[in-house]
Amino acid sequence: MSKDELLEPNNSESLSGAEDTDAAAETPESNDTAAADEAAAEDTDAGSSSASKTKLKIQTPVIIAAVILLITLLTFGCWGVFFNKSLTGNWTLNFTVSEKDCSVTLGFENDGTCKMYYGGIIYSGTYTENDAVNGRQKLNVKLKNYGQSFIDTDFYCELTGNSISGRKLVLTDLGGFIFSPDKTDEASTEESDAKKKATDFIEENGMRYYVYTLDKVDEPEIKFVPIDGAIDGKLVGIWLDDREDSRYDSTFSFNADGTYQITYRDIIYKGCYAAKDGTCVFNLVQADGNAENNSLDYSFDDGKLIITINDVPVTLEPTDDIYAFDTGIK
Repeated sequence: MSKDELLEPNNSESLSGAEDTDAAAETPESNDTAAADEAAAEDTDAGSSSASKTKLKIQTPVIIAAVILLITLLTFGCWGVFFNKSLTGNWTLNFTVSEKDCSVTLGFENDGTCKMYYGGIIYSGTYTENDAVNGRQKLNVKLKNYGQSFIDTDFYCELTGNSISGRKLVLTDLGGFIFSPDKTDEASTEESDAKKKATDFIEENGMRYYVYTLDKVDEPEIKFVPIDGAIDGKLVGIWLDDREDSRYDSTFSFNADGTYQITYRDIIYKGCYAAKDGTCVFNLVQADGNAENNSLDYSFDDGKLIITINDVPVTLEPTDDIYAFDTGIK
């Protein structure tokens, strides 16, 4: 027997053993287990796919809503920066009169009320925006002085610029708010020459109207000029007119830092003061920044403050009513 013949049976047995092993691996029980594993894998894949789809279904509306919100915010942001034409806010005009630099601020609220900040004086009133005529928006401003009409002026009104370059309010004064209009057929006077140097103007219907450009500001600037002198601690506080028919018409606030605020009906005065031995010296800053000093006598009687204004004594009582201090009207 050859060597090859001796090896053949062994190879056959080896191959037969391998076949038996493969056969054993392919028994019904083994097939069932494999099928179960495959089904479980498919179920897992299906479950994972289903979860992904569910998650996708849940996330999609959220993503869409977020995108819509973002677009809305960007749209309103761009509108606010470039296209906001709201008059609401504070607008300051710097101008020159008799070679003096002056400043006045107009403040407009959403409720149709307005204020004019003129040096240390704050006037209150109302405003109305009228429909544009021939492409020109009109604005009417009414201010009061001790309950009486003080200013009632019409303007052509235009808003220019944006939040980046700076907003501007361009007012063409039709009623003499700062400078009264001139007739173009009359000889130019020294006053009108000064007006021309101070501001721009337009001419129409035989009249020259003056044009002002106001800058948007966060808060009106009120200048204070300190007065040297002592501060009477008994004077510090908020005081109301104690007469029944005048209650809340007048409020006085003397502050420990040497500033004061006097409110009389629709006008507020702000400035600095010094007080000692029954005499109070107080000032009022004008639109050109100069301060004018005034004085009044004062005394105390049973916890009340008695001040004399233009030789007329007025009795005031102390109060913690901040509302009365801020507005003077309740």
